[in-house]
Amino acid sequence: MTVKKLNFKTSFILLLLTCFSLHLTAQSDNQNNNDNDNQKQNTQLDKDEDFERRWKKTPTRYHNWGIHFGGGDWDNDWDDDFRVGLIDIGFSTYFHNGSLNLPTELDDFDQNYGGSLNLNLHAFRQRLPIIKDNLGFEYGLTIAWKQYRFSNDFQILEDTIPFTIQDDGTTYKKNKLKTTFLEVPLMLTLSPTNGRNPFYLSAGVYGGVLLGAKQKLKDDNGNKIKIKDDFNLNKFRYGVIGRIGFGPFAVYAQMSMTELFKDGQGPELTPFNVGISILDF
Repeated sequence: MTVKKLNFKTSFILLLLTCFSLHLTAQSDNQNNNDNDNQKQNTQLDKDEDFERRWKKTPTRYHNWGIHFGGGDWDNDWDDDFRVGLIDIGFSTYFHNGSLNLPTELDDFDQNYGGSLNLNLHAFRQRLPIIKDNLGFEYGLTIAWKQYRFSNDFQILEDTIPFTIQDDGTTYKKNKLKTTFLEVPLMLTLSPTNGRNPFYLSAGVYGGVLLGAKQKLKDDNGNKIKIKDDFNLNKFRYGVIGRIGFGPFAVYAQMSMTELFKDGQGPELTPFNVGISILDF
């Protein structure tokens, strides 16, 4: 077979066509890459604008404190709203027959409110929507420290029924009864405008079990005494709880429906706590 030789003109035209074809291919690839980059940038801008819009639209979810784990869509602020490390701090006191004024026979239990503290560490709390974001169900697990500081000088005797105190003549700079409870709150939370308004109102009940108790004393010489006992305290406690919040700030109140001490084994005192939420929903 005879192969026809290509002359210079034909070879040059073929070379030009090949180069032009390669140029078009490269230009097309560059255009596609640029289009992809622009699309990615536009998508990121859309996401940033969407995030900013959502941020402004939902202050209760993104502007508050606490460690937050949220799943679900952006528009549902309470969808799987799970948080840990929330903290309340306030005062611990008690009523006798519905009054803070104790009768004469209970003068020994007059409180020094400056040292009667309540600290609640919420190991976790979760809020689930019932009616969109207007109404939600909230539950959790709380370690609650309740401290009662007494104004008078006495020691609580261990393993005595009924509850017994004695004054050995020592003057104490500090005289505290400290209790630790593990509590479970069950609450309904109302927000007027689908969770987008920072105001909310919560109310419900709680139950708790006593983990430990001790009396801490410190005399004028700096000597310290610790007495660990159950002191005839009620080991199980339940009551009502309420909370009013606005943004990251909230006020809470907790009223026990059981006495501080077991029936007939101690003075008739009903625990009550009130304070603010340092880290809240």
